[in-house]
Amino acid sequence: MATSTKTTTRKTAKHAPPQRRKRTETHPMHNGHEDMEMQVLERNLPALAQSMTFSKMVHENIRFLNLKDLVWLFPPLCHRKDEAALTDNERQRYLCAFQMINNDGTLGQLVDIHQQMHMQHTNARLLPWHRVFLYLFEEALHNYHPDVCIPYWDWTRVQEQHFPDWLVGVTPTVHTPTRTINVVRAPGSDGGLAAIAAGVPSALAQTTYSGFTGPINAIHGSVHIWVGGTMSDASISPADPVFWLHHANLDRLWWQWYNSSAGNHQNPSLTGIDALMDPWTYTEPDTRDIATLGYTYV
Repeated sequence: MATSTKTTTRKTAKHAPPQRRKRTETHPMHNGHEDMEMQVLERNLPALAQSMTFSKMVHENIRFLNLKDLVWLFPPLCHRKDEAALTDNERQRYLCAFQMINNDGTLGQLVDIHQQMHMQHTNARLLPWHRVFLYLFEEALHNYHPDVCIPYWDWTRVQEQHFPDWLVGVTPTVHTPTRTINVVRAPGSDGGLAAIAAGVPSALAQTTYSGFTGPINAIHGSVHIWVGGTMSDASISPADPVFWLHHANLDRLWWQWYNSSAGNHQNPSLTGIDALMDPWTYTEPDTRDIATLGYTYV
């Protein structure tokens, strides 16, 4: 994938490190951790602080409501599903939430952040940095539809080695603080995608984090290029809805490797400023357990 030409200087965030997310079975939607988490999210996603949606109003008044009646809408854990397994209703709710954060400017802000130079590509920061990126995007979706989770596009499966059918006609216009992006694509052949995905088993067999992330970095970029158009340009790629499904699959593969005998719960060797997932306040240790970030893969 082409890299951004913008040379923004990386700066240390001024906010204190965030409390790691923790949801509970008894009080899934309102506790001290949740309040602190919302404050951190609003610092990192300013649009959340400026908005007043139904979801946000319910969250702020949840102590006065019957929690059991709302668990279906505010699940304790977000279940990220294979995009091929989504129902028509789940697909429509995801696209609705996507369009809402496009309309309120959050998506545009995220696109511009991805354009900046945060050393988030072709190195050990790729996976933890984008895990935070996905998390913030998902929380923005929750501002409108709290039951919507990012689906993953499992291009390792033969049945999914083509561009997702339900996204073919979804080519939004995204307005960022600096430009307007019209999403376009030029997907390659099914065989070409299969050839890229063929490298995954070898990556999952690696026994060091660097050994795993090397081929995964290459596969990551190759899928971007395979989709073509907007996805092939790092400065605008998050404008395409499929960007998030692609990165959710990379995140899922990382989690799979991490919990395997080969991965053996190894973490990237990042220290100092490299461990800060700038421009946000999250650090690499904050990304180590997806349950603390409120989601799982199914």
